[in-house]
Amino acid sequence: MGELKKVALSDIRENEVALRTVNRESEDYLGLVESIRSKGFIGAISVREKTDKEGTSFYELVDGLHRYNASKDAGLEEINVDVVDLDEDQVLEAQIMANIHKVETRPIEYTRQLKRILTRNPMMTEAELAAKLGKSTSWIAGRLSLNKLASEQAKTLVNEGKIGLSNAYALAKLPPDEQAEWLDRAMTLPPDEFIPQTTERMKVIREARKQGKDVAPSEFQPVPHLQKLKALKDEYELGNVGVSLCAKHSLSTAIDGFAMGVRWVLQMDPDSVEVQKAQDSERRVQREEKKKQKAAERATKKAARLSKELDEATTAATEAKAAIT
Repeated sequence: MGELKKVALSDIRENEVALRTVNRESEDYLGLVESIRSKGFIGAISVREKTDKEGTSFYELVDGLHRYNASKDAGLEEINVDVVDLDEDQVLEAQIMANIHKVETRPIEYTRQLKRILTRNPMMTEAELAAKLGKSTSWIAGRLSLNKLASEQAKTLVNEGKIGLSNAYALAKLPPDEQAEWLDRAMTLPPDEFIPQTTERMKVIREARKQGKDVAPSEFQPVPHLQKLKALKDEYELGNVGVSLCAKHSLSTAIDGFAMGVRWVLQMDPDSVEVQKAQDSERRVQREEKKKQKAAERATKKAARLSKELDEATTAATEAKAAIT
Protein backbone atom coordinates (compact mmCIF):
# COMPACT_ATOMS: atom_id res chain seq x y z
CA MET A 1 0.00 0.00 0.00
CA GLY A 2 1.25 3.50 -0.88
CA GLU A 3 0.11 6.91 0.32
CA LEU A 4 -3.62 7.34 1.01
CA LYS A 5 -5.06 10.74 0.15
CA LYS A 6 -8.09 12.49 -1.38
CA VAL A 7 -7.60 14.07 -4.82
CA ALA A 8 -9.76 15.81 -7.40
CA LEU A 9 -11.21 13.54 -10.08
CA SER A 10 -10.10 16.11 -12.64
CA ASP A 11 -6.47 15.36 -11.66
CA ILE A 12 -6.85 11.66 -12.53
CA ARG A 13 -6.49 10.23 -16.02
CA GLU A 14 -7.33 6.76 -17.27
CA ASN A 15 -4.57 4.35 -18.21
CA GLU A 16 -4.37 3.90 -21.99
CA VAL A 17 -3.85 0.14 -21.57
CA ALA A 18 -6.63 -0.60 -19.08
CA LEU A 19 -7.43 -4.29 -18.65
CA ARG A 20 -11.17 -3.78 -19.16
CA THR A 21 -13.54 -1.26 -20.69
CA VAL A 22 -16.57 0.27 -19.00
CA ASN A 23 -20.09 -0.57 -20.15
CA ARG A 24 -22.03 2.45 -18.92
CA GLU A 25 -25.37 0.86 -19.84
CA SER A 26 -24.98 -2.35 -17.82
CA GLU A 27 -27.19 -2.88 -14.77
CA ASP A 28 -24.18 -3.48 -12.53
CA TYR A 29 -22.51 -0.22 -13.57
CA LEU A 30 -25.71 1.84 -13.21
CA GLY A 31 -26.20 0.27 -9.78
CA LEU A 32 -22.65 1.27 -8.81
CA VAL A 33 -23.29 4.87 -9.90
CA GLU A 34 -26.52 5.03 -7.91
CA SER A 35 -24.83 3.51 -4.85
CA ILE A 36 -22.01 6.07 -4.94
CA ARG A 37 -24.50 8.88 -5.53
CA SER A 38 -26.59 7.93 -2.50
CA LYS A 39 -23.94 6.54 -0.14
CA GLY A 40 -20.74 8.20 -1.28
CA PHE A 41 -17.48 6.52 -2.26
CA ILE A 42 -16.11 3.85 0.10
CA GLY A 43 -12.52 2.63 -0.17
CA ALA A 44 -9.84 3.89 -2.54
CA ILE A 45 -8.68 3.42 -6.12
CA SER A 46 -5.01 2.90 -6.99
CA VAL A 47 -3.11 5.57 -8.93
CA ARG A 48 0.48 6.56 -9.64
CA GLU A 49 2.05 9.96 -10.14
CA LYS A 50 3.03 10.89 -13.70
CA THR A 51 3.97 13.91 -15.79
CA ASP A 52 2.82 14.40 -19.39
CA LYS A 53 4.84 15.82 -22.31
CA GLU A 54 3.78 19.37 -21.45
CA GLY A 55 5.16 18.96 -17.93
CA THR A 56 1.75 18.76 -16.26
CA SER A 57 1.61 16.48 -13.23
CA PHE A 58 -1.35 14.14 -12.88
CA TYR A 59 -2.42 10.81 -11.39
CA GLU A 60 -2.71 7.83 -13.72
CA LEU A 61 -5.26 5.17 -12.86
CA VAL A 62 -3.82 1.75 -11.96
CA ASP A 63 -6.84 -0.09 -10.53
CA GLY A 64 -10.46 1.00 -10.07
CA LEU A 65 -11.61 2.00 -13.56
CA HIS A 66 -15.30 1.30 -12.93
CA ARG A 67 -15.32 3.04 -9.54
CA TYR A 68 -13.49 6.03 -11.02
CA ASN A 69 -15.97 6.46 -13.88
CA ALA A 70 -18.96 5.77 -11.64
CA SER A 71 -17.77 8.45 -9.22
CA LYS A 72 -17.59 10.96 -12.09
CA ASP A 73 -21.05 9.95 -13.34
CA ALA A 74 -22.39 10.22 -9.78
CA GLY A 75 -21.24 13.85 -9.64
CA LEU A 76 -18.36 13.53 -7.17
CA GLU A 77 -15.51 16.01 -7.35
CA GLU A 78 -12.97 14.19 -5.17
CA ILE A 79 -12.14 10.56 -4.49
CA ASN A 80 -9.92 8.56 -2.15
CA VAL A 81 -6.78 7.21 -3.81
CA ASP A 82 -3.88 4.97 -2.90
CA VAL A 83 -0.79 6.46 -4.56
CA VAL A 84 1.55 3.59 -5.49
CA ASP A 85 5.05 3.59 -6.98
CA LEU A 86 4.99 1.20 -9.95
CA ASP A 87 6.75 1.07 -13.31
CA GLU A 88 4.99 0.22 -16.60
CA ASP A 89 5.40 -3.55 -16.26
CA GLN A 90 4.27 -3.51 -12.63
CA VAL A 91 1.14 -1.56 -13.58
CA LEU A 92 0.13 -4.21 -16.12
CA GLU A 93 0.80 -6.95 -13.57
CA ALA A 94 -1.14 -5.07 -10.86
CA GLN A 95 -4.20 -4.75 -13.11
CA ILE A 96 -4.26 -8.50 -13.65
CA MET A 97 -3.59 -9.32 -10.00
CA ALA A 98 -6.36 -7.00 -8.80
CA ASN A 99 -8.90 -8.83 -10.94
CA ILE A 100 -7.64 -12.40 -11.03
CA HIS A 101 -7.61 -12.73 -7.23
CA LYS A 102 -10.96 -11.05 -6.72
CA VAL A 103 -13.28 -13.39 -4.79
CA GLU A 104 -16.82 -12.91 -6.05
CA THR A 105 -19.66 -12.87 -3.54
CA ARG A 106 -21.87 -15.88 -4.19
CA PRO A 107 -25.65 -15.53 -4.77
CA ILE A 108 -26.75 -17.21 -1.53
CA GLU A 109 -24.34 -15.02 0.47
CA TYR A 110 -26.09 -11.93 -0.91
CA THR A 111 -29.44 -13.51 -0.05
CA ARG A 112 -28.48 -14.20 3.57
CA GLN A 113 -27.09 -10.70 4.05
CA LEU A 114 -30.21 -9.09 2.60
CA LYS A 115 -32.33 -11.18 4.95
CA ARG A 116 -30.20 -10.05 7.92
CA ILE A 117 -30.75 -6.39 6.98
CA LEU A 118 -34.54 -6.81 6.72
CA THR A 119 -34.64 -8.81 9.97
CA ARG A 120 -32.83 -6.02 11.78
CA ASN A 121 -35.14 -3.44 10.17
CA PRO A 122 -38.63 -5.04 10.15
CA MET A 123 -40.33 -1.83 8.91
CA MET A 124 -38.04 -1.54 5.86
CA THR A 125 -39.61 -2.42 2.51
CA GLU A 126 -37.85 -4.14 -0.36
CA ALA A 127 -38.16 -0.92 -2.37
CA GLU A 128 -36.41 1.05 0.39
CA LEU A 129 -33.66 -1.57 0.62
CA ALA A 130 -33.22 -1.44 -3.16
CA ALA A 131 -32.84 2.35 -3.01
CA LYS A 132 -30.26 2.11 -0.22
CA LEU A 133 -28.18 -0.42 -2.14
CA GLY A 134 -28.57 1.19 -5.55
CA LYS A 135 -30.16 -1.95 -7.02
CA SER A 136 -33.50 -2.55 -8.73
CA THR A 137 -36.44 -3.89 -6.74
CA SER A 138 -36.52 -6.91 -9.06
CA TRP A 139 -32.87 -7.67 -8.15
CA ILE A 140 -33.73 -7.52 -4.44
CA ALA A 141 -36.88 -9.63 -4.87
CA GLY A 142 -35.04 -12.23 -6.93
CA ARG A 143 -32.17 -12.59 -4.46
CA LEU A 144 -34.56 -12.80 -1.50
CA SER A 145 -36.59 -15.49 -3.26
CA LEU A 146 -33.56 -17.80 -3.00
CA ASN A 147 -34.40 -18.08 0.71
CA LYS A 148 -37.22 -20.37 -0.43
CA LEU A 149 -34.82 -22.97 -1.82
CA ALA A 150 -35.58 -25.91 0.43
CA SER A 151 -32.30 -27.83 0.45
CA GLU A 152 -28.65 -27.01 1.04
CA GLN A 153 -27.93 -29.03 -2.10
CA ALA A 154 -29.94 -26.58 -4.22
CA LYS A 155 -28.24 -23.58 -2.60
CA THR A 156 -24.82 -25.14 -3.19
CA LEU A 157 -25.63 -25.76 -6.86
CA VAL A 158 -26.64 -22.10 -7.24
CA ASN A 159 -23.47 -20.89 -5.52
CA GLU A 160 -21.34 -23.11 -7.75
CA GLY A 161 -23.04 -21.78 -10.87
CA LYS A 162 -24.45 -25.20 -11.79
CA ILE A 163 -27.92 -23.69 -11.59
CA GLY A 164 -28.19 -20.25 -13.23
CA LEU A 165 -29.96 -17.47 -11.36
CA SER A 166 -32.94 -17.34 -13.76
CA ASN A 167 -33.61 -21.04 -13.19
CA ALA A 168 -32.93 -20.67 -9.46
CA TYR A 169 -35.59 -17.96 -9.13
CA ALA A 170 -38.09 -20.23 -10.93
CA LEU A 171 -37.10 -23.26 -8.84
CA ALA A 172 -37.64 -21.30 -5.61
CA LYS A 173 -41.28 -20.69 -6.56
CA LEU A 174 -42.06 -24.41 -6.46
CA PRO A 175 -43.26 -26.06 -3.23
CA PRO A 176 -40.36 -27.34 -1.09
CA ASP A 177 -41.46 -30.97 -1.52
CA GLU A 178 -41.22 -30.68 -5.33
CA GLN A 179 -37.95 -28.79 -5.69
CA ALA A 180 -35.75 -31.90 -5.43
CA GLU A 181 -37.57 -33.46 -8.37
CA TRP A 182 -36.79 -30.39 -10.50
CA LEU A 183 -33.12 -30.00 -9.59
CA ASP A 184 -31.73 -31.89 -12.58
CA ARG A 185 -33.91 -29.90 -14.98
CA ALA A 186 -32.81 -26.65 -13.34
CA MET A 187 -29.21 -27.67 -14.06
CA THR A 188 -29.66 -28.87 -17.64
CA LEU A 189 -32.51 -26.92 -19.24
CA PRO A 190 -32.06 -23.38 -20.60
CA PRO A 191 -34.24 -20.72 -18.93
CA ASP A 192 -36.56 -20.41 -21.94
CA GLU A 193 -37.56 -24.05 -21.36
CA PHE A 194 -37.27 -24.41 -17.59
CA ILE A 195 -39.15 -21.27 -16.58
CA PRO A 196 -42.28 -21.99 -18.67
CA GLN A 197 -42.34 -25.55 -17.29
CA THR A 198 -42.22 -24.39 -13.66
CA THR A 199 -44.79 -21.69 -14.41
CA GLU A 200 -47.14 -24.31 -15.87
CA ARG A 201 -46.56 -26.57 -12.87
CA MET A 202 -47.42 -23.76 -10.45
CA LYS A 203 -50.68 -23.18 -12.35
CA VAL A 204 -51.58 -26.85 -11.85
CA ILE A 205 -50.72 -26.65 -8.15
CA ARG A 206 -52.71 -23.46 -7.56
CA GLU A 207 -55.73 -24.82 -9.43
CA ALA A 208 -55.71 -28.05 -7.41
CA ARG A 209 -55.47 -26.14 -4.13
CA LYS A 210 -58.26 -23.83 -5.21
CA GLN A 211 -60.51 -26.82 -5.83
CA GLY A 212 -59.43 -28.50 -2.58
CA LYS A 213 -57.90 -31.45 -4.42
CA ASP A 214 -54.62 -33.27 -3.99
CA VAL A 215 -51.93 -32.10 -6.37
CA ALA A 216 -51.33 -34.72 -9.05
CA PRO A 217 -47.73 -35.86 -9.57
CA SER A 218 -45.78 -33.90 -12.13
CA GLU A 219 -46.30 -35.33 -15.60
CA PHE A 220 -44.87 -34.43 -18.97
CA GLN A 221 -46.52 -31.38 -20.45
CA PRO A 222 -45.11 -29.74 -23.59
CA VAL A 223 -44.46 -26.06 -23.06
CA PRO A 224 -44.12 -23.51 -25.89
CA HIS A 225 -40.59 -22.10 -26.25
CA LEU A 226 -38.83 -20.66 -29.25
CA GLN A 227 -36.53 -22.57 -31.54
CA LYS A 228 -32.89 -21.49 -31.45
CA LEU A 229 -32.02 -18.65 -33.80
CA LYS A 230 -29.67 -20.90 -35.78
CA ALA A 231 -32.49 -23.38 -36.43
CA LEU A 232 -34.73 -20.56 -37.64
CA LYS A 233 -32.00 -19.20 -39.95
CA ASP A 234 -31.30 -22.66 -41.34
CA GLU A 235 -34.98 -23.22 -42.06
CA TYR A 236 -35.25 -19.78 -43.66
CA GLU A 237 -32.39 -20.63 -46.00
CA LEU A 238 -33.09 -24.33 -46.66
CA GLY A 239 -36.75 -24.96 -45.86
CA ASN A 240 -36.14 -28.65 -45.11
CA VAL A 241 -38.22 -28.81 -41.92
CA GLY A 242 -41.30 -27.32 -43.56
CA VAL A 243 -41.18 -29.79 -46.42
CA SER A 244 -40.69 -32.71 -44.03
CA LEU A 245 -43.52 -31.70 -41.67
CA CYS A 246 -45.99 -31.11 -44.50
CA ALA A 247 -45.21 -34.48 -46.07
CA LYS A 248 -45.11 -36.43 -42.82
CA HIS A 249 -48.43 -35.05 -41.52
CA SER A 250 -50.21 -34.88 -44.89
CA LEU A 251 -50.73 -31.12 -44.90
CA SER A 252 -52.26 -29.98 -48.15
CA THR A 253 -53.39 -26.37 -47.62
CA ALA A 254 -51.42 -23.17 -47.06
CA ILE A 255 -53.37 -22.52 -43.84
CA ASP A 256 -52.44 -25.93 -42.42
CA GLY A 257 -48.82 -25.45 -43.45
CA PHE A 258 -48.67 -22.01 -41.86
CA ALA A 259 -50.25 -23.28 -38.63
CA MET A 260 -47.72 -26.12 -38.48
CA GLY A 261 -44.91 -23.62 -39.09
CA VAL A 262 -46.02 -21.52 -36.12
CA ARG A 263 -46.20 -24.65 -33.96
CA TRP A 264 -42.69 -25.65 -35.07
CA VAL A 265 -41.30 -22.20 -34.19
CA LEU A 266 -42.74 -22.67 -30.68
CA GLN A 267 -41.57 -26.31 -30.59
CA MET A 268 -45.18 -27.47 -30.29
CA ASP A 269 -45.37 -29.45 -33.54
CA PRO A 270 -45.76 -33.26 -33.15
CA ASP A 271 -42.09 -33.99 -33.87
CA SER A 272 -40.77 -31.40 -31.40
CA VAL A 273 -43.19 -32.59 -28.74
CA GLU A 274 -41.98 -36.17 -29.19
CA VAL A 275 -38.41 -34.99 -28.69
CA GLN A 276 -39.40 -33.13 -25.51
CA LYS A 277 -41.28 -36.19 -24.27
CA ALA A 278 -38.29 -38.48 -24.90
CA GLN A 279 -35.98 -36.09 -23.06
CA ASP A 280 -38.42 -35.91 -20.14
CA SER A 281 -38.62 -39.71 -19.97
CA GLU A 282 -34.82 -39.98 -19.98
CA ARG A 283 -34.57 -37.44 -17.14
CA ARG A 284 -37.12 -39.38 -15.11
CA VAL A 285 -35.20 -42.63 -15.62
CA GLN A 286 -31.97 -40.93 -14.57
CA ARG A 287 -33.67 -39.47 -11.48
CA GLU A 288 -34.94 -42.91 -10.46
CA GLU A 289 -31.49 -44.42 -10.99
CA LYS A 290 -29.94 -41.71 -8.82
CA LYS A 291 -32.54 -42.34 -6.11
CA LYS A 292 -31.79 -46.08 -6.16
CA GLN A 293 -28.07 -45.43 -6.09
CA LYS A 294 -28.39 -43.09 -3.11
CA ALA A 295 -30.68 -45.56 -1.33
CA ALA A 296 -28.15 -48.34 -1.90
CA GLU A 297 -25.33 -46.13 -0.59
CA ARG A 298 -27.34 -45.30 2.51
CA ALA A 299 -28.12 -48.98 3.06
CA THR A 300 -24.43 -49.90 2.67
CA LYS A 301 -23.37 -47.21 5.15
CA LYS A 302 -26.06 -48.28 7.60
CA ALA A 303 -25.01 -51.94 7.34
CA ALA A 304 -21.37 -50.96 7.88
CA ARG A 305 -22.30 -48.86 10.91
CA LEU A 306 -24.41 -51.64 12.42
CA SER A 307 -21.62 -54.17 11.77
CA LYS A 308 -19.11 -51.89 13.48
CA GLU A 309 -21.43 -51.38 16.45
CA LEU A 310 -21.94 -55.15 16.71
CA ASP A 311 -18.19 -55.78 16.60
CA GLU A 312 -17.60 -53.14 19.28
CA ALA A 313 -20.36 -54.60 21.46
CA THR A 314 -18.95 -58.13 21.04
CA THR A 315 -15.45 -56.95 21.90
CA ALA A 316 -16.72 -55.07 24.96
CA ALA A 317 -18.64 -58.15 26.15
CA THR A 318 -15.58 -60.38 25.68
CA GLU A 319 -13.38 -57.95 27.59
CA ALA A 320 -15.93 -57.65 30.38
CA LYS A 321 -16.19 -61.44 30.67
CA ALA A 322 -12.39 -61.79 30.76
CA ALA A 323 -12.17 -59.19 33.51
CA ILE A 324 -14.66 -61.08 35.65
CA THR A 325 -12.88 -64.42 35.29
